[in-house]
Amino acid sequence: MVNWSGIEDVEAVPTRIWLCRDKETSDWQPLRKKDCRALNESPDKPVVIDNGRATADPEFGRIRFNYFSSEMFLTSGTWFMRTEDENDKNRVQLIPMEERDAQVVEQLYQNAIYAASTYGNGIKSIDQSLPLFDEKYRVEVQQQSGQYVMRKVPTGWFARSYDLQRGYGAYKLEGEEEEAQLGPVKHVIFVVHGIGEAMFSKEDVRFTLSMREEMTNLRLTMQKRQLAAWKKSCEAAKKQKQPEPPVPSRVEIIPIVWYDRIHSSSSELMKSLNAITLRTIPALREIANDVIFDVLMYLTPNFCYEVLECVTDQIISIYEVFKKNNPGFLENGGKCSLTGHSLGSVICWDLLAQKAPKNDDNGVHITKDGFSSDVGYQKYAGSDMKKKENADFGSWGPSLPKPLDKTLPFEPDFTLFLGSPVGLFLTLRGAHPVFDQMRQNGEDGPSTTSSFTLPSGSIHNVFHPSDPVAYRIEPLLLAPGTEDLPSPMYLTCQGQGVRFHIKARQLSGNLLKSMEGTKKSVNSFVSGLKVQAASMLQQLDERHDEAEETKDEENDSAPLKFPLGGKSDRVDFQLQPNLIDSEYLSAVLAHAGYWTNTDVIDYMIDLTSNTVSRNEEKLVMANSRTDQSKSKSD
Repeated sequence: MVNWSGIEDVEAVPTRIWLCRDKETSDWQPLRKKDCRALNESPDKPVVIDNGRATADPEFGRIRFNYFSSEMFLTSGTWFMRTEDENDKNRVQLIPMEERDAQVVEQLYQNAIYAASTYGNGIKSIDQSLPLFDEKYRVEVQQQSGQYVMRKVPTGWFARSYDLQRGYGAYKLEGEEEEAQLGPVKHVIFVVHGIGEAMFSKEDVRFTLSMREEMTNLRLTMQKRQLAAWKKSCEAAKKQKQPEPPVPSRVEIIPIVWYDRIHSSSSELMKSLNAITLRTIPALREIANDVIFDVLMYLTPNFCYEVLECVTDQIISIYEVFKKNNPGFLENGGKCSLTGHSLGSVICWDLLAQKAPKNDDNGVHITKDGFSSDVGYQKYAGSDMKKKENADFGSWGPSLPKPLDKTLPFEPDFTLFLGSPVGLFLTLRGAHPVFDQMRQNGEDGPSTTSSFTLPSGSIHNVFHPSDPVAYRIEPLLLAPGTEDLPSPMYLTCQGQGVRFHIKARQLSGNLLKSMEGTKKSVNSFVSGLKVQAASMLQQLDERHDEAEETKDEENDSAPLKFPLGGKSDRVDFQLQPNLIDSEYLSAVLAHAGYWTNTDVIDYMIDLTSNTVSRNEEKLVMANSRTDQSKSKSD
């Protein structure tokens, strides 16, 4: 019996493995096993791979991504050269051999196998070396430590030799197993990036990921958490002798990239900007130019139009490609939603404004020359802030040089803002008087909240309390000068509630309020102290049964309802702080940390599975009115 080294595939005909890389200096990485089978078996070329996210063209050796503009190199192999990783000696890199050379290696290997069999005369009886098409090398059958090995050896003196491997061997790609277990895609989220993507997408920038990399990681994390939650539900159903819940459906995350449009179309401006930029501290100045430039340009009608047109065209085009790659998506109840981060949330707001009824004079404004106008927020900024007719000047939509020719091809099931400055933009546009006029002129007379809505199933403004870029929206939907503003809701997910340390913090705060409010009466102070202490101990000892907790909150409080929220009564949601959290230290990372925040990810899963609705939301108000009223009465 002859022992071989490096023979991972022992089949008579080795399985062809397909590999890809993003640039010629990168390592080759194998495609998913499912995609390798598709490329090997499909008679039609090119082949759609990665669950519709890309198309592989073996003839041209390229992989083209279907949902954004980018390509990768494509190749295949049955024999591979083994080489050590320069950075990690324990890691072996596999380099696919060219097809002609691989055929020569396979021929010699088959000759050796036959020679070593019952019908042969031994390996030594055959020619153990064959020339390769690369004349600088030949392939040999060599014996090392009692094992035979195929080696690629140089014909000269100074080139290196390579051990050869038949077949790629066992491998596992992140997310492949999880995605295979999930059901067909039922929800698509189009994600619009914010400021600074021109810098983050540069290859030499390593301190943060690009938008596309972030969305890939987000999709993988969502799938893992979907499956983990489903398996947990299956275990609970099994204990209760109930049928297992259905497998969750996949959620597709599609990044919408617009920075290249605004930066390429403004090349002359960029040249001028670079010319006036000081040469000191170049790294910081590059950040300022790439990041601040996006905001300044979006404030001008012409560039705002360029961005909105770019994003709209991309969504329309990708939406059609997605439906083609996923037939039956709409017929099976598929839905689409929007998510915007940072300035991307303002873009999403303005996209919804394009779909709003056109009979609102305070919506999208068309300027006279693209840069100046006597309507909209520019006129509002110079008006008398005390006059009621400010509502005629203000605007909740963008100012554009001309109407957009196209709008979103769907009404979002939900729209999610993350770290959003929408509230700031609306304030600058003079939207508050407009919203207040709607509040006063409601069908049933003046109301507490404005009746303003946008064409989206629900709208959620989620922010980290220390995010320096984030602003609230709800105060703009209340009467100007409202002193007792409602606190934002803590973001909670299905089956979860406000964390224990936050409840303890709220209870201690209420206890202090009780002590301050009862200084005039020792008896009432003592009574209030006993009541609050007993309440604290009782709640600290409870196991916080979520269903009962939510029911009590709904009975004890009457939360505000903002029509803008749609299926969600509220609009503003803040992330729950950590047990030990510094506001200033958190501010450094808060704005860029939404895509990896598990509360945000779980909330997105809840939204896509329709477990968050007006009647089912498990939302707890930070410093709720109920707690405040109780402390005052004590």
